Amino acid sequence: MQHPFLKNRNFIPYITTWVMIAAVFGFALYNFYGLTWQTALIDSLVFNALFMGLGLAYWFNVRYSTFDKSQLINQVISHLAAAAISILVGVFLFKMIVTPMVQEEYYETFVKDSMPLRGALGVLYYAIVVLIYYLILYYDDLNTKSQRQAQLETMLKSSELEMLKSQINPHFIFNSLNSISSLTMIAPDRAREMVVKLSDFLRYSLGKENDQMNSVEDEINNIMLYLDIERVRFGDRLKVEKEVAEDVKNHKLPNLILQPLFENAIKHGIYESLEEITIQLKAWKEANLLKIQVSNEYDPNAVSRKGKGIGLKNVRERLSLIYGVSQLVEVSKTDGIFTIRLDIPQTIADS
Repeated sequence: MQHPFLKNRNFIPYITTWVMIAAVFGFALYNFYGLTWQTALIDSLVFNALFMGLGLAYWFNVRYSTFDKSQLINQVISHLAAAAISILVGVFLFKMIVTPMVQEEYYETFVKDSMPLRGALGVLYYAIVVLIYYLILYYDDLNTKSQRQAQLETMLKSSELEMLKSQINPHFIFNSLNSISSLTMIAPDRAREMVVKLSDFLRYSLGKENDQMNSVEDEINNIMLYLDIERVRFGDRLKVEKEVAEDVKNHKLPNLILQPLFENAIKHGIYESLEEITIQLKAWKEANLLKIQVSNEYDPNAVSRKGKGIGLKNVRERLSLIYGVSQLVEVSKTDGIFTIRLDIPQTIADS
């Protein structure tokens, strides 16, 4: 770590502080000890300038000594020795420099008599400067730990997001391959068509893998590819209605976030019914929230297909990690309609 008072412009406040101390010190010499203002000025400037320089050297005793409770006695001895040496050097140099500069007869006697007081003042200077250095070290250490903690949290968040994203494609591919396998025996042409559409879908999805955010328009186009694949299996039984506000098409949302919603709609809608099922997609904006709603008809009396619950759980966790808000997914069931709504915060940059 660089010297805190020798980097950037930190030296200016350091000098300014010592100039203020010298001014108070000179004022005290002039008013309380009867020195002329010229003599008080010289005395104060020389004495405090020496300790200002020595104060810079105190840093190295603080910086390169490890604070350890087990070595507390050694630390105390080290500081006592450093204080004693620096004060002796400071007072000796002061006397050597200032005596030839001041010719008044009484001043030499004054300097001699003031040595104990100057020594005590040197101890005070040492204690204050060393305390400041320890506070700087403590603040720097705390700041470094905070930065490392923030970095670790960011890395953890990123790894969790990647883990959640990695669950989506395998889950979808598994379902699609099962469907293709079933179609190969009863409808080979439809199976081949599904393979082609699956290839197009995966090419698009893998191309977006490194982008955390995607536009509403691109995400919906991606979903349409997915639904084209599912239509190969279900034909006219699967209907889709879109109602997307024009002003939200360029808004941002996490990529692949809609796919689990449509998988859920197909699983609990068309799988559990022999009737035609309509999936409705709506997207609009309220205040700073992008609202996306996916609804599908379902049979309340049908036996629900049990799964691992990856889809909605994945969506909730991803949104919570990205936006730091836990209640961004709302699920409701009313009059045979299952509805999922996402509230996705938007910033000015996202809009």
